[in-house]
Amino acid sequence: MLQIQYFSAASNPEAASVSLPAFLPPLLPQRPSRRRLRLYLVGSPADTQHEIDRLHLLHYAERFEWSRVVQIPDGGIVLRPDAGDVLRYLQRDRPLN
Repeated sequence: MLQIQYFSAASNPEAASVSLPAFLPPLLPQRPSRRRLRLYLVGSPADTQHEIDRLHLLHYAERFEWSRVVQIPDGGIVLRPDAGDVLRYLQRDRPLN
């Protein structure tokens, strides 16, 4: 059983308590567990910025949410997936202006 205490402005300075039945929902909404999805953009600085701008215009992600440019080492990048993760990607060729 949940007990809520509050102070009354009446002449009696003692705290009063109210008991709520246990079947009432919690007072604070519970957040559903989140699943992580990571997006990677790999390409020229101009092309990656272009895609960030497009995703912003589509209301998918704000520009400030993306990391700064990360230089890719000569040996490439190693991805360490969480258990059960898979990798999917889409490659599109953009015409040169």
